[in-house]
Amino acid sequence: MGDSQTIRNWSNMKADKQYQKGHFIEMGITIGLPMGVPIGLLLGSIALGFVLGLAVGLSMGVAMEKIYNKNPIPLATEEKRRQKKWSWMGISVGLFAFIMLNLLYFLQI
Repeated sequence: MGDSQTIRNWSNMKADKQYQKGHFIEMGITIGLPMGVPIGLLLGSIALGFVLGLAVGLSMGVAMEKIYNKNPIPLATEEKRRQKKWSWMGISVGLFAFIMLNLLYFLQI
């Protein structure tokens, strides 16, 4: 089922110049994060560079999404489920890392 869905979506993207919802946002983040690292090095904080790169990439992606993807291909049910699962996984890992870093900082281990 997944293979025929992928082939169908790929043929739609080629023929109609449509892209799946969020395609350009992913591209913007992919471009923005590596751009932020040198900025972070110049500012003396790589973490700040990642945050700035994420913000720049996200804004670029949203702008490109509005310009080039006016009629996006909706995500399939399986893709929505997978996206939701990975989003929750990322949120939980980020929350765990935040708690651990705060514990390490305040306990000075």
